[in-house]
Amino acid sequence: MFLRAAILLLIICVAAVHASHHRTLHGRKKLAPEIIKTHSGLYDDGGELYAVLVAGSNGWYNYRHQADVAHAYHILIEHGIPKNNIITMMFDDIAKNKQNPYPGKLYNKPHGEDVYKNITIDYDGDSVTPDNFEAILTGDKAKVKGGNGRVLKSGPNDHVFVYFTDHGATGLIAFPDGIMSVQTLQKTLQTMNSKKKYGKLVFYLEACESGSMFEQLKDDMNIYAITAANAKESSWGTYCENDMKLPCLGDLFSVAWMEDSDTEDLNSETLEKQYELVKARTNKSHVLHFGDLSIAEEPVSDFQGAKKTYVLTGRPLESNSRYNVHWDSRDVELNYLLRQLELTKDENSAEHQKLRQKIGAIKHMRFSVKGLYHEVVEAIFPQNDDATRHLKKAMFRKKRTITQLSCHHDVVHAFDDTCIDFNTYDYAMKYVYVLANLCEEIRDADRIIDVLDEMYTGSRLVDMALNLTQIPTVFLIEGEGSVYVDVYAPDVTPSVR
Repeated sequence: MFLRAAILLLIICVAAVHASHHRTLHGRKKLAPEIIKTHSGLYDDGGELYAVLVAGSNGWYNYRHQADVAHAYHILIEHGIPKNNIITMMFDDIAKNKQNPYPGKLYNKPHGEDVYKNITIDYDGDSVTPDNFEAILTGDKAKVKGGNGRVLKSGPNDHVFVYFTDHGATGLIAFPDGIMSVQTLQKTLQTMNSKKKYGKLVFYLEACESGSMFEQLKDDMNIYAITAANAKESSWGTYCENDMKLPCLGDLFSVAWMEDSDTEDLNSETLEKQYELVKARTNKSHVLHFGDLSIAEEPVSDFQGAKKTYVLTGRPLESNSRYNVHWDSRDVELNYLLRQLELTKDENSAEHQKLRQKIGAIKHMRFSVKGLYHEVVEAIFPQNDDATRHLKKAMFRKKRTITQLSCHHDVVHAFDDTCIDFNTYDYAMKYVYVLANLCEEIRDADRIIDVLDEMYTGSRLVDMALNLTQIPTVFLIEGEGSVYVDVYAPDVTPSVR
């Protein structure tokens, strides 16, 4: 009798151990057994991990975007994703920039590792375009222009990780030349879904108003997206007041997820846990997630690689570190120049005067940009009765949710083509919400575009209003702050505050 009981107890113990092992292999709730990873990074059903990494800007003051992507590339490589499964888009004008005091190197953290070392860039320079990004994601090799022609070769059993970092605005993300609207991004993801280009897709987006790109993402497409900010706020640069004579080294949201991935066991950490950790660390904007939230229950390794790795950047700096200074993404260039001015001791030096001129030019540009949007609103609503004045003010006071996707798409592209180049003057993206509000209000893209054509026939704002050879004295006032003007107030004299 005792022997039978002992045997029965042994059977129960073995079954319990087997069940525990089964749960360990198969992960958490809703992580299907058929997609268990092996140590090679493959799934039992033959699926693989693929990634697309995009730095959508150029120019020295946008240093952080290319440093972000270079860091992300090494994270994926070190966690076992094959080099041939990663596609990288980066203008590549920073590491070898004449202003770089560390030629051929990029840093995503003060005195950290050189993240530019051994990176493979598939699309650089003029090939970093929204059209190529769309073609890469949808696997449409015939539509690619420039670069090495690589596109996603993923299929229905594969996991795809997309990371994009750049400037953005209400309903758009920017590239060195051109923009991608929320409508185009939605259609691109829908095309990927219909072509079975993935089993599950995770999209990390670093940009101002990035939440506006996924507000209407359906939860039945096997896509999980995390954004650096909500639909109404800026994202932030970080490591901005470093002692390396460099602009902001990274973006706050991006550095948060990457330094977490550097140090954690991605096989045990879920996407949900990474989201919560990043959300807590990104204390200047509201990190959000969208889409199929059940994917968040899966381990980060399902999308960033399962291989155990060494620590690339070390532990995150302490919150009270002197390096942990964050700047609004739209103020990075201005704040950097103001800081250089502060560090220049000789006020009579040529360098000091040159910095003052640059700062004055930026403030003049900001004043002109805001005035441009007011001119557009005035042209669309020329009446001056109380109701119309109230309506015009409302266009600037609240950022409305985008529902008129086609109108928004057509108008923002027309504005970029006709009025001002968003890449050259990225500050102009701050007020794109005004164009979105106009679409929500009158729901007539042609009417808005006709006004733009009438106002700026044959010449962008850069050729008209931004005559930076004549800068008003008011814009040369030193000190932090931004140019403010209320064109509807009796006194329209700009002030710096």
